[in-house]
Amino acid sequence: MDRLIYTALTGLSARARESVVTANNLANAQVPGFRRDVVAQEGRYLAARAAADGAWGARAQVGAPSLATPQQPGKVTATGRELDIALSGRHWLAVQGPVIGGSVREGYSRRGDLAVNGAGVLANGDGRVVLNSNGAPISVPPGSAVSIGRDGTVSVAGPEGPQILGKLKLVDGSSLASRDKAGDGLFLPEEPLPADPAALVETGALESANLTAAEALVQLVEEQRGFEVNARLIKLAQDMDEQGARLMGPNG
Repeated sequence: MDRLIYTALTGLSARARESVVTANNLANAQVPGFRRDVVAQEGRYLAARAAADGAWGARAQVGAPSLATPQQPGKVTATGRELDIALSGRHWLAVQGPVIGGSVREGYSRRGDLAVNGAGVLANGDGRVVLNSNGAPISVPPGSAVSIGRDGTVSVAGPEGPQILGKLKLVDGSSLASRDKAGDGLFLPEEPLPADPAALVETGALESANLTAAEALVQLVEEQRGFEVNARLIKLAQDMDEQGARLMGPNG
């Protein structure tokens, strides 16, 4: 009977993880450029050599969920705002990530609602500082009107014509799908990715998240029902175990 309880318990843990992931998707459903996570379930049997008596070999386990990030883009909507950009399908924007191991990690986001922050550098709507092709912040002179070209070139109007401030670092993010990302949608690989000179952006537009709040709510309800089924299965296994013990008892 403990085999049934074990299987149901690992399934309960996996359903709980699914709900956490879906709740995070729901919380970010209105964030520009957010890519949802999906959970892949797997079933397996534990290796018999994991226990001396070999009993673990017959216990079915619901495998620990692994996360994946689908590459389907969100819907691109025109905003008319010059500092809003939408990236092409496989490209990501390089930004300053958190400090890890004493150094600032380079991160990648598709959030394109850019603005000049209080320090005079270009940043996205999360407050992440945007990086140029050399991995450095892009400083903007006070009071300047910033424009972004199709290839990601950032410039301001000067007395003698446009003054180029730098070029957005745009990378090919095809390899990011197999990596874990932070809850805010930021990918933080161990090593920085190289800039892709063929990357293009659409100015005056934003990409929405690749899910809707309604989709995430439906999925969350389904996962909660699955959690309840696993919980009832554990209670059923307990009842069956108690009834079997009574039948084998002196008064059975």
